[in-house]
Amino acid sequence: MKFGWALIFSALCAAGAAKAEQGCPPGQYPIGGQGVAACAPIPQGNSEQTAPPPRPLGKWIKTWGAVALDESGAGAVGVASGERSKREAQKAALSSCLGAGGKDCRDWVTYFNQCAAVAEPYKDGKSSDGKLQFSTGAALEKVTAKAEKDCTGANNSSCRVIYSNCSDPIFEKF
Repeated sequence: MKFGWALIFSALCAAGAAKAEQGCPPGQYPIGGQGVAACAPIPQGNSEQTAPPPRPLGKWIKTWGAVALDESGAGAVGVASGERSKREAQKAALSSCLGAGGKDCRDWVTYFNQCAAVAEPYKDGKSSDGKLQFSTGAALEKVTAKAEKDCTGANNSSCRVIYSNCSDPIFEKF
């Protein structure tokens, strides 16, 4: 009989210890009530002392690119990338077009913070009549492939990429 009482006593002691711990791992304490039990991390230090949010180290600056086309029939194309404003990119592309022999250069497209490509139809190594195709995106390889594919589809002829470049944003430290 003494053995039975010892067994009951030790079982009650073990059950009490298990209930007090409630199965929480080290570094956590039991929370909850009314039959619902959970564990939460033990707070470290004073919870009112929170660290200030990190201060930014700089800012991203948008850069622009542009393409200008000659409408006089000379076939000149002007390009610009990495400019700080849309207007600067347009001016640089127009200037590039005029410098390439264009007589009536006009703005065609602008883009910012991405890659761009222009494809033209060609035959026997020379430009041929048809529509130029413009494509933009994050990866230069994908953009050039898309411009060439779209050009081939739109003109039903072979095409080649005549311009591809990226106008990446610039990180300016404070």
